[in-house]
Amino acid sequence: MDISMSQIVNIVFSWLIVLLAIAGYILTFRRMGERWLFWILLATGWALFAISHNFAMTNVNAAYLYALWLSSYVLVMASLVLLFLKLIRLRETR
Repeated sequence: MDISMSQIVNIVFSWLIVLLAIAGYILTFRRMGERWLFWILLATGWALFAISHNFAMTNVNAAYLYALWLSSYVLVMASLVLLFLKLIRLRETR
């Protein structure tokens, strides 16, 4: 099994974003006292991306990869929509 450098970079980048999203959730809660669901959805979506990259290296059935990718895209897009809604609400209260 030949693992390319791009696969390694994708996996490391995905897990780094998961860690940053968890850190963002913790910092937002500590500084603002609010729990933003955006961070949890973002971390979950990127974790699924990272898991799919790991599975892609082990020649898992393509249907499983497509399901992981689709659910990842849906979670990341939902997190962005939630972020936009939260920022609009914050802007309206000022």
